[in-house]
Amino acid sequence: MDAESIGFWILIATCLVHWLTVFLLVHRVRSTEKPLAWNLLGLAVGLLAIQKTYVLYNQYVEQGPPALNFVSVVLGLLVAGLLLGGIVWLAPLLHLLQRNKELLAVIEERNVIIHQFHERIARALQKIQIAMEVGKPANFIIEQVAEMSYMLQVFLEDLKAGVLLGSKFDVALKTLVEELSREASFPITVHVDSSCKDNISREQGVEFLHILREAIRNSVQYSQAKKGQVSAKMTATDMVLEVSDNGKGFEVDLVQAQGHGLGNMVHRAKKIGARLIVHSQLSKGTSVFIEVPLNGKPSDGKHSVSSSHSSSDATRKVPVS
Repeated sequence: MDAESIGFWILIATCLVHWLTVFLLVHRVRSTEKPLAWNLLGLAVGLLAIQKTYVLYNQYVEQGPPALNFVSVVLGLLVAGLLLGGIVWLAPLLHLLQRNKELLAVIEERNVIIHQFHERIARALQKIQIAMEVGKPANFIIEQVAEMSYMLQVFLEDLKAGVLLGSKFDVALKTLVEELSREASFPITVHVDSSCKDNISREQGVEFLHILREAIRNSVQYSQAKKGQVSAKMTATDMVLEVSDNGKGFEVDLVQAQGHGLGNMVHRAKKIGARLIVHSQLSKGTSVFIEVPLNGKPSDGKHSVSSSHSSSDATRKVPVS
């Protein structure tokens, strides 16, 4: 093989490396907070790719193409390789920067929660102090102390369960999923519509997180899944939280449903006027849906579990409420 043929194949390799670099820039690096800089870099590499492709086109279609400069072609491949190596090396760093941003948001959210709880306890103590100073009956003071004790108990239970909701529902949901995914042997992806936080109350958010925790722990313990997914999205009439996996599923009956902790999930769904729907098929996974109507009307009280045998298309639903 002569130098001209070798140069031609090096040119082909250079084009492929340039286009691969452009692909990585578009799909992996644009998640940065500085997209303009990376778009400019992508444009520059794209122009290089187009230029090299045009040279390759001329070499391929012209009857008497100009001779390739072997040194120039090799240098072009070297530049393409350095660009690709730099992008591959930077991509994990950008992911790390994004992760640090998420952790800072979690810390900020935890500080908000602690501050809110501190204020609630301070108000409760002040109320008790005023009641004692003005000589309120002992029963009234006992009721106030019991209320504060209940407030503390709920906070500690939520803290133990990892259910800490401040002002950002999406941060709390992603944090809880991450904490629970450490127990799992499979990855769990999360997607939350940005509009969800504007259509959910604090009470609904807390119960959502408790139901989510129960559903994920069921999946981790029983599903033998390869992957899981959590999503929160808006529809025209409802806000829908979905927890799904591709595990072995289970054949649902009332006893099994209660055994998987669905009774507690149904109870929590009722508290916020939501519908709980669990669909499971043998060898095809399980999906849990929690739907909260946006119009503020309570649900119709229908909470159902459905299962299908893998050898049959028949589906039966068993109420678990």
